[in-house]
Amino acid sequence: LYDLHLEKSRLRTMINCMANGVMVTNRSMEVVLHNPVLMQLLDIKEEIEAPVAISSIISDQVLIETLASILNQREGKSEWVTQEIQAGARALRAISAPATGPQGDIMGTVTVLEDITPFKQLDQMKTDFVNMVAHELRSPLVSIRQLQSVILEGLTGPLNEKQKDYISRGMNKIDALLDLINDLLDIAKIEAGKYVQRRVPTDLARLIQEAITLLDPRAKKQGITITSEFHDLKPVQADPKNMEEVLNNLLTNAINYSPNGGTVAVRAAGLGEFMEIEISDTGVGIPEEELPKIFDKFYRVKHPETRKVIGTGLGLAIVKSVIEAHNGTIEVESTPGKGSTFRIRLPMIVEN
Repeated sequence: LYDLHLEKSRLRTMINCMANGVMVTNRSMEVVLHNPVLMQLLDIKEEIEAPVAISSIISDQVLIETLASILNQREGKSEWVTQEIQAGARALRAISAPATGPQGDIMGTVTVLEDITPFKQLDQMKTDFVNMVAHELRSPLVSIRQLQSVILEGLTGPLNEKQKDYISRGMNKIDALLDLINDLLDIAKIEAGKYVQRRVPTDLARLIQEAITLLDPRAKKQGITITSEFHDLKPVQADPKNMEEVLNNLLTNAINYSPNGGTVAVRAAGLGEFMEIEISDTGVGIPEEELPKIFDKFYRVKHPETRKVIGTGLGLAIVKSVIEAHNGTIEVESTPGKGSTFRIRLPMIVEN
């Protein structure tokens, strides 16, 4: 008995000294153990005698449902769940896992709550800063570009070929900076959950054809042929502007990373309740070790033949965020020296 009492005392001391909130529940969804930090995080001032119903401590219904689902896990399965909850003005990260008995059966749950409010505030400050800097930079750059365009058109006097070349180069650099600024603003909107603004029935076949028509002259300059193929398509519920950006981004990449000519093939087909879009190229390809990183922000594939390709490294991150915001998926297959295939799946509008 003494050893049992000593062990309980040690456990309670350790839990009470933790910097994060701890909550242990039994199979009846009652809180049987907690520490003072939990009460502080949940802004509960009165003393609570265990056991107490979890609903009297936790108001977040999603967390309560998560704990119930953990209790219903089959024996031998031990999965932990991480989620964010709001407790008043605080943002908390809740990590929940099953508490198992000596035979491996689930006796209850253990949840650790961490205050992530400062990190959320810092993230918001970063987003606000990016927005401010991007807007402040874009206006003067647009003005400079307009002035250079006036000079290049000869409205301020004739130019020789060397002068035209220098001004054209300057305009290309400004365009690259404007693309970077627009991508930064898009990323800031995505992180704020404000990027997908309008969802309407959208004909993606039409958007694909428009994107191909827009980029075909550029492709022909590089000796690239763009082909398209459509089967059993229905509209998707999507933001047309977002979908245009996704298609333009993937097609532009396919062209840019095929420096020695070749073919870019676009295929869209209905597969039950989903539409699958494949954009394949016969370009330089992506090494296997780089595939997991290509959707990371600012990451660019390094290849000697594509060093001159101007980009921000944000395009594919934006594409992935847009597709996932539309309840879709995107994956890539690639073989170095043979090309890459990006495959998108989006839910189609199914008639009842």
